[in-house]
Amino acid sequence: MKILVAHDGSDYSNKALKKGANMAQRENASLLVVNAVPDLGFTDELGDDYTRTLYSTLMDEAEKLMKGIRDDLSKSVSDIRTVVKFGSPAEIIIDTAKNENVDLIVIGSHGKHGAKKFYLGSVSSKVVSHAPCDVLVVK
Repeated sequence: MKILVAHDGSDYSNKALKKGANMAQRENASLLVVNAVPDLGFTDELGDDYTRTLYSTLMDEAEKLMKGIRDDLSKSVSDIRTVVKFGSPAEIIIDTAKNENVDLIVIGSHGKHGAKKFYLGSVSSKVVSHAPCDVLVVK
């Protein structure tokens, strides 16, 4: 079994990570933790040089976060990988699940930018609608 956890550093994604890691440990499954650094569309407003620096910094921070997760979970989950990609979070999660033949996606109900007034965040809603496998949404 292969489990993908979508992680953006939010409280909801931390809960999803805990749930996914526990399931992977119980089922002796492989765990793939994906972090998507979104394109914020700042090029015109901030200029190319500043935008490159900003995205480079965001990617570096995401890599550090994923390394910490990998180091922490490698003690309890025998097969763990982490991936950081740049682009639309929902599309990255869906495409990665397809390309990796994932059996289950675990995602938080809201991410860093999720407004709690909605029933389900936009990324998690899109993943649920278009995923090639089952999706577990964690609140």
